[in-house]
Amino acid sequence: MTLATHDIRVSFGGVVAVDGVSLSVDAGSAVALVGPNGSGKTTILNAISGLVPARGRVTIDGTDLPLGRPRRAAAAGLARTFQTPQVIDDLSCLDNALLSAPDRRATGLAAAWLGRSTMLRRERDRWATAAAALERFGLGDLVDEPASRLTYGQRRWLELARVAVSAPRHLLADEPSAGLNDVETEELARHLRTLRDDGIGIVLVDHKVDFLRTVTDRAFVLALGRPVAEGGIDDVWDLPAVQEAYLGRRRVDR
Repeated sequence: MTLATHDIRVSFGGVVAVDGVSLSVDAGSAVALVGPNGSGKTTILNAISGLVPARGRVTIDGTDLPLGRPRRAAAAGLARTFQTPQVIDDLSCLDNALLSAPDRRATGLAAAWLGRSTMLRRERDRWATAAAALERFGLGDLVDEPASRLTYGQRRWLELARVAVSAPRHLLADEPSAGLNDVETEELARHLRTLRDDGIGIVLVDHKVDFLRTVTDRAFVLALGRPVAEGGIDDVWDLPAVQEAYLGRRRVDR
């Protein structure tokens, strides 16, 4: 199961934010999307997930996804996390996790009146799935707690639990380690590896190189919206094009 972009281009007025980016990630693998600030990393994630208008193609196993249609992208199996955890403070952890349940059958007024036993059975299944995801990400004792009482790190784990509940094919993660301390960053890496090992393909944007090395094995480097390099996560940093993108000049060995 391969997620791929083909010549993706994004413009805002006369400003070209992404200019001809083609990348791919297979199921059960993780690729780092890196580059200096302003290089277009978040914009690419937004384009893939349908949040901004774009040109080009996004495919899963060769099947085109409609651009600019976030609900269609989610229905196709794309999950997205943002730089700041997106949780609903007034809902419990369990209710937050349930928001991502893909099975919407036997819900609503008609099911309550005409298929109550089926509705209750499916609802119990959804609750069990959500509770198991919370347990998996260390929130098993906080099922009934409102999200407003969580620490910043726990809000990130709640977001990942919601990803697990949605059972996606691919995850687009935008700077998930931002705001986390070293211990939490190590825990985040462990969580992402378990999602990867579950068969989820991950596109990971982050600035912590050591963290990226523990999750991904391949890096795709951008500069000013254009691809400049691609290779092993331990190899790309020594490429002249990458050093020039980050430092504004090529390194001169002495």
